[in-house]
Amino acid sequence: MGKTDRGEHPLMFDDYVVQQVDAQWLQERVKPKRHIGLTAELCILCRACEDVCPWECIFMMSPGIIQDADNPELVTLAAQSHAVFIIDDNECTRCAICVERCPSDALWLGRTDN
Repeated sequence: MGKTDRGEHPLMFDDYVVQQVDAQWLQERVKPKRHIGLTAELCILCRACEDVCPWECIFMMSPGIIQDADNPELVTLAAQSHAVFIIDDNECTRCAICVERCPSDALWLGRTDN
């Protein structure tokens, strides 16, 4: 684990089942036509987004959870990362509390095209 100015990076979870969201399912959901985005280069792994989420749907996971993904580019990208940022779309309401809490402005709220 790498060092930060406050010590070791936090432990990352590896017991989460990752599944790709079906695009048709996502369009049919009654939710705001918004999404939470991440600019990974700005993320400082503070995990404030996890802590503040009232729906407990944000997870910083170990990159190893992606090792069996069907997409080779995704596997390579995860292997080069310290953590994998996941939002459980079944639970996220797009309230954007995590966006407001992010100290490095790594999270942002975007609109979907549909």
